[in-house]
Amino acid sequence: MHPYTQALLSAIPIPDPLIEKKRTRIVLQGDVPSPINASPGCPFVNRCPYAKDICRSVRPPLKEVQPAHFAACHLL
Repeated sequence: MHPYTQALLSAIPIPDPLIEKKRTRIVLQGDVPSPINASPGCPFVNRCPYAKDICRSVRPPLKEVQPAHFAACHLL
């Protein structure tokens, strides 16, 4: 459900060439965050296509979005 997970899953090749040819791959833009100079908000904010103002200032809490499925995103 998290945008980063969606991008990772879109990078997995599908063995069927017809399906692989038709699908859309999510290619992330932006800079990878520095582990030394971490921002106060979401660590994925610079690469997230859905980022809002709150994502830049408040780190999202880990929450259960489905039974036994957790994500840290303000938009879920």
